Amino acid sequence: MLRVFHHYFSAKKLTFFLAESSAIALACVMGAAACAALFAPEGTHTPLSQLWPTLLWMGAAFVITFQFTLYLLDLYDLRVAAEDRVRGYRFLKAAGVTAMVAGGVMLVTPLVVPMQLPPGTLLGGAMGALAGTLMVRVSIRALVGAPHSVLIVGEGPKARAVASAIDAGGEGTYRIVGLTDPRTSGEALEETAARLNAAYVVQAADDMRGANWVDGLLRCRLQGRRVYEATGFCERVLRRIPVQFLRASDFAFADELTVSPLRRTLKRGFDIAVASLLLMLSAPFLLLVVVAIKLDSKGPIFYRQERTGLFGSTYHLWKFRSMRTDAEKHGAVWAKANDDRVTRVGRFIRRARIDEIPQVFNILTGDMSFVGPRPERPVFVEQLKEQIPFYGLREAVKPGLTGWAQIRYPYGASVEDARNKLEFDLYYVKNGSLFLDVGIIFHTVRHVLLGRGAR
Repeated sequence: MLRVFHHYFSAKKLTFFLAESSAIALACVMGAAACAALFAPEGTHTPLSQLWPTLLWMGAAFVITFQFTLYLLDLYDLRVAAEDRVRGYRFLKAAGVTAMVAGGVMLVTPLVVPMQLPPGTLLGGAMGALAGTLMVRVSIRALVGAPHSVLIVGEGPKARAVASAIDAGGEGTYRIVGLTDPRTSGEALEETAARLNAAYVVQAADDMRGANWVDGLLRCRLQGRRVYEATGFCERVLRRIPVQFLRASDFAFADELTVSPLRRTLKRGFDIAVASLLLMLSAPFLLLVVVAIKLDSKGPIFYRQERTGLFGSTYHLWKFRSMRTDAEKHGAVWAKANDDRVTRVGRFIRRARIDEIPQVFNILTGDMSFVGPRPERPVFVEQLKEQIPFYGLREAVKPGLTGWAQIRYPYGASVEDARNKLEFDLYYVKNGSLFLDVGIIFHTVRHVLLGRGAR
């Protein structure tokens, strides 16, 4: 794992992405140049030096379009990419979309910028980009290597929970090679790690009494293996902090929680800039939404509701009304799938996340940030604080229009869902930065385009 501005991300993914970018660009340029020479009218020849601007523009267009389409189809999830290598369904879908979009861009560009495409150039570029991507996808294992082997120290509920979390969120880049307890196995920990060729050793024992754990872990470290405690491993690899492993000291001694005045000012400036841009771009469309809401059902256009903000303070959140006006006549309840309280227009704007856009006014007034934990109602917050340890830590940062938990976990409507989402929120509370905020906004675009995580 690599770490940039506190945020962890996969070195294997980065290697794979950069290799594919290079392969698409190089193969696209070579294919376009070859076809331009092959299909050139007899007796004519365009010098390569004159073609370079066109070829480079074409290569960039195919790289951006192809890789964004692959991203939308989850083909940068290494587990999905490995599975799709056999069937190829998602890859072929991405190739088709890319050919249409990139072709349209290249055909329209000459109308805006003086640029003439020699015969066969577009076909050659498309075939080259396809061949380059296919070459990288076929050799994915050679590029990213075999899954890292993980030895878990412990055999109880905590160890099994870590194993399940790795299987669910490790994207196939980590492989559990064993769960061991030196007190019962009769074999020293470093010997077990050597026998299983474990790259990672994770301490996840429920009870650490009765064995000299530290010496064994130290010897594993000296052998060149990566050694982590369960919380640290989940934070680095899974980008979540499991509540059942968390101790107050893990946050009390975390330097990342110290926010400098400069970082706070930059965060505020970023929020204002992004919220203002979103408001300006969406303003014409929002007028249509206003009319649709009024025509669809009786009641106000906006929905105003009390939410919990920074350090437990309350504020009133603004949204487009998506439910009937009598939706909570019997009191506050969790939203659910296929909620019959949602209006016809409300169902559309909720799925497209349009109902959330008025929250930009909360961002501009400083009650919210663009990125942060999902704002919850005070009545639910009090219930969840009683049932979930460390739930109040979410209030260390402003709530957000989007967030790490929103893009990493589906919409939740239960205490268990709230517990799982809290683990991602805690990761953001500890490791949040403008770098991570930009990444979250980028991922949010995909969720909105594909209608994920909305109810």
